[in-house]
Amino acid sequence: YYSTLIVAPATTGEENPRWKHIQSLMEGVKSSEWREAITEADIMLDDVLVRKGYEGENLGERLKSMDRSMLASLDQAWEAHKVRNRIAHEGSAFDLSQTMAQRTISMYENVFRELGAL
Repeated sequence: YYSTLIVAPATTGEENPRWKHIQSLMEGVKSSEWREAITEADIMLDDVLVRKGYEGENLGERLKSMDRSMLASLDQAWEAHKVRNRIAHEGSAFDLSQTMAQRTISMYENVFRELGAL
């Protein structure tokens, strides 16, 4: 019984613990913290879309299966996901400024609000 997965209930409002963690990482002063925040937000977005039943093997495919009538903030979801991909593929060679990190997290936040995840 130790292998039972405990899934936290979906929460609304600012009390989402995952979002709180992402916000706390964004308060850090190191780009490594901002990178982690963006990566976590991307994982959270994928989880939200899976829960909502969007099809695809990964987040990119799920986003491709959508259009703006389904998600008005779809362009922001893509833009944020592309920043995450640069973090994942370019590593420390990708120069992530605090401004870009904050803008990216704001895009994720808009998408989460529209999806009812926050």
